[in-house]
Amino acid sequence: MADIPKRDTTGKCEGECKDQVTQLQKDQQKKIDKEGMEGSTAETPSVGHAKKRNQAPGGMGGHV
Repeated sequence: MADIPKRDTTGKCEGECKDQVTQLQKDQQKKIDKEGMEGSTAETPSVGHAKKRNQAPGGMGGHV
């Protein structure tokens, strides 16, 4: 028990404590915002066979 960091047992940080998950999320969001949304609102062609789900999995080929 003595080897467990105090931030894990008490929630108080001593020394260098990084919130790597939150930092990664912020970095990813900045990257997404930078890329923009051009072209994502374009119409896509209708896929008729995707409107019904009465075919067995893998019925059109491929892996299940």
